[in-house]
Amino acid sequence: MKSDEMLQNDVLGVLQTEAFTAIPEINVTVCHGTVTLTGKVDNYSKKVQAENVVKNVAGIKDVVNEIDVMKRSWKQNNDIDITSGLLSAFSWNWNTLNNVVKVDVINGWVTLSGELAWNYQRDAAKTAATNLIGVKGVTNLITLKSDGRIEVNKSTLERALKNHMALDVTNITTEVSGCDVILKGSVDTWYQKELAGRIAWKAPGVIKVTNELIVDEGQI
Repeated sequence: MKSDEMLQNDVLGVLQTEAFTAIPEINVTVCHGTVTLTGKVDNYSKKVQAENVVKNVAGIKDVVNEIDVMKRSWKQNNDIDITSGLLSAFSWNWNTLNNVVKVDVINGWVTLSGELAWNYQRDAAKTAATNLIGVKGVTNLITLKSDGRIEVNKSTLERALKNHMALDVTNITTEVSGCDVILKGSVDTWYQKELAGRIAWKAPGVIKVTNELIVDEGQI
């Protein structure tokens, strides 16, 4: 089991190897396996990337991302510009987002809402917002259509989880109610937790996945 000091050194090391940010602008503290990131980056996509990189460090139980997105004045986009740019991006998106997704922007924070058919479309909408200059944060409230959905087959889902070579399902349990899936139990890394969630989302009929898996450093 790694100490908090060891985890802090590991996190700082992995951040230093990434070209997307200058390490002096990001501060790292660790308490009982939970990493808190603070400091400043110049766009929201870097904030997201920093969190994703840290989650892959072995031994991390959770990540609290409190990094501020700071903009230089010549790059600053106001809320109207962000809204217009995002709606334009949606209209040309190959995932056929078009004008289905509603966009609300307040002080650079984007809230997405509406209803789509598939989770990959919802992810595409969030990615488009994340990569837009001027955005300071994204809340994704988009829901999935339930009309005509088949119920999730629990056996098929559990087989898909078990068959993935990078996932240890020993301590994973699944609960299925209609089109909703809940993942419970524990895994040894954040990567496995997110991998299990992605596999669940790909199961036919799924409209909601609640990932309650705990990252248990005692399994490492």
